[in-house]
Amino acid sequence: MSLLPLFQWAAHTPALAVVRDSKWGFAVVEMVHLLALAALGGTVLVVDLGILGIGFRRRTPGRMERELAPIFVASLIAMVLSGTLLVGAEAMKCYYHPAFRLKMVLFAAAVLFHFTIYRTALGSPSIWSKIWAVASLTLWLAVGLAGRAIGFL
Repeated sequence: MSLLPLFQWAAHTPALAVVRDSKWGFAVVEMVHLLALAALGGTVLVVDLGILGIGFRRRTPGRMERELAPIFVASLIAMVLSGTLLVGAEAMKCYYHPAFRLKMVLFAAAVLFHFTIYRTALGSPSIWSKIWAVASLTLWLAVGLAGRAIGFL
């Protein structure tokens, strides 16, 4: 099944044309997207560094994750919503862009990893929890780098 018809529809949707054609629309949506990315990245970084034994020694990684989970989820939702608007504003560019496709694969992998395997890293400290923390940091960094590549490649 090809997603081309969906992207073609998005490219011609009047609501998304507002983001694409207005002077500040795309910039404002991109700002929200980047702020959400910073908040999400901050929560991931703090928890993963805690798992690795760097900083925040008074709180366990599991407790930090529970406290930061609402910020993580809110940021994830904001990223998905703003990202959808950004893609809709440049639908055909994104459809054919290899960096966009890579970003979507990495994003799906990072979210799936976070809500499944990664949860085991929050238990007792072990070599596996450290490996999962490094994997988490690597996945989220790769998502960000692939996103930046969309604008430069």
